[in-house]
Amino acid sequence: MPKPDVPAKTLLVAEDDRAMLSLYRAGLKGLQGFKIILAENGGQALEMLQQEPVHVLVTDLNMPVMDGFHLIAKVNRFYPQVPIIVMTGLDEGQHMNTPLQLGAIRILTKPPRLTILMDAIRAASQFQPTGMVRGIGLNSILQLLNWEKKTCTLTVKSEAGMGLMYLKDGEVVHAAYRAEEGLPAAYEILAWDRPDIEFVETCRVEPTIDLHLTELLMNAAIITDQRSKVGET
Repeated sequence: MPKPDVPAKTLLVAEDDRAMLSLYRAGLKGLQGFKIILAENGGQALEMLQQEPVHVLVTDLNMPVMDGFHLIAKVNRFYPQVPIIVMTGLDEGQHMNTPLQLGAIRILTKPPRLTILMDAIRAASQFQPTGMVRGIGLNSILQLLNWEKKTCTLTVKSEAGMGLMYLKDGEVVHAAYRAEEGLPAAYEILAWDRPDIEFVETCRVEPTIDLHLTELLMNAAIITDQRSKVGET
């Protein structure tokens, strides 16, 4: 029996109005090749971004818990590879194009014409990160970036999930994986075997890691070795 088509990309929609959520849920079914996940506020959207890769974010501006302005700023800082489309009932005089200044790529007005929205989502999904690497160990990539003194954000994907590593001048300064941040997240990600890696040449986080890369990689190797020995016993 042929396997059903599996959506290749994930669309995250952040919207607090339940009627609009129902509209998106029903109207975007024609968006082939996308899995659609829904969040009722910016806080929920950030939690979902921590759990799985997202290829396009569509967000409202006025939402409880965390509004769209703060969500856009955080996504642009921590997930710079995710293109953001804004759907809002505010006119330009009210939002002053602030979402574009924060990192969104397009602003559309409510109520949406679904054909225009779907075209915008398809176009945004073609956004390509600065680079993508497959089949090479993360340690090797980090060493190359260290030699070149690169400042960038790495999105690291494996069967274990998705993690983020942030580099300034070739040194890892922060990492995030699910609820973990800093060194625990870095050691977790460094244990993954030959993940897929995407990178963009920007880093917008405050440093939480002050180890040189050589020491970081050595510690990660020791921790991974200890874990494997425990697993054998």
